[in-house]
Amino acid sequence: MKIAVFGLGKYINKIENLLQSNVEILFYIDNDLKKQKELRKGKITYSLSECPIESIDYVVVTAFSYDIILKQLTVNGIPSEKICSFYGEHSEEDIFYELFYAIPAMQFIFESKMNSIFQKIEKHNKLMSENILYEMMDRAKKESVQLPNICTVEETLNTILNEKASISRFGDGEFQIIFGAAKDVYQDNDERLAKRLKEILISNVEGHLVALADDYGCMDGLREENKDNIRQYMTPYVRRQHYKYIDMNKKYYNAYVSRPYVIYPHNLREAASQRFDNLRKIWNKKDILIVEGDKTRMGVGNDLLSNSNSIKRIIAPNENAFSVYEKILESVLKISKEYLVLIALGPAATVLAYDLAKKGYWAIDIGHLDLEYEWFLKGEGYSYVPNKYNNEVPCDLDVLDICDKEYEKSIINIIK
Repeated sequence: MKIAVFGLGKYINKIENLLQSNVEILFYIDNDLKKQKELRKGKITYSLSECPIESIDYVVVTAFSYDIILKQLTVNGIPSEKICSFYGEHSEEDIFYELFYAIPAMQFIFESKMNSIFQKIEKHNKLMSENILYEMMDRAKKESVQLPNICTVEETLNTILNEKASISRFGDGEFQIIFGAAKDVYQDNDERLAKRLKEILISNVEGHLVALADDYGCMDGLREENKDNIRQYMTPYVRRQHYKYIDMNKKYYNAYVSRPYVIYPHNLREAASQRFDNLRKIWNKKDILIVEGDKTRMGVGNDLLSNSNSIKRIIAPNENAFSVYEKILESVLKISKEYLVLIALGPAATVLAYDLAKKGYWAIDIGHLDLEYEWFLKGEGYSYVPNKYNNEVPCDLDVLDICDKEYEKSIINIIK
């Protein structure tokens, strides 16, 4: 029996050893760009879009969290009966029993799941113990705990609408660049970019808002899973790093204005729908210019921007866009100030919205809003979007091509 193995995680050796002797691995698949093209035991590792899927009988998924990968496989035309998820639920008729030595495999699955549960409990307790002081003191409004002055999402949106204010947003990605420890695949460390971000963080330009992710206090209203992710990042050490560059006397706006869905409880769909509707007021009946990465495709395939008057696009690199920043800025400045500028370009968007605001443009660092809308429409939280680039879901880096004439007609410049 010939198979492909999807996922080269830390237990790959153990899982391979549990395969029956008549099972042959022809090749591997992985969403990690660094692992693709590498050889493992003489077999090549492909991206899903490049692998010779017709040559195998089954795909074995080895990832512990396998739901997104299963969706990725089915979106790419692989029938569910050809997919075996090692950590999934298995009936007696399942192909799992033909591929693996059942008793030791089931024992290993049970041990892995129990270890995962214990690790999550320990991790949760550690994160709570480190962050609970800040959460409690925010609720109690104690002056002894220092917190940035961040207004609500609602006030942020109202200010954008009522004052036609531009906005630059700061999240953990922007701060990591300031610290010289860039973590994201879409932007490497860049001293010039770090210097600009520091400048913007404490700036006071009329008509321009500086927004922080509201991660420093009690995080009211957010999903527990998102709170835990924030607690994991916002250790006392990282908090002190942030506070070095934040002006505690400055009023900041809320960067979560462009996060209407996925950070909130996913079952509260009516509230999320209202947040999207409120955001759509920004570009209602307006001519808009989108500055985005070459596979971002904001508004393509959905109705997020359908209430706008017209759409033009400037396409920049998905990764390390700041390396061609001057070209991007020059291209935008050729466009009339009557256009609303929506920017989805990672940390470069933070700088571009600021520079455009100083020159009299209305510019919104819009971030992942289009992906938020795609996820909202699916109703599944974070999920695979096959034709749009996203650094937050690993398999979304393997982006499928599209054929959309309206999208192509909207492009006025491509910057490389």
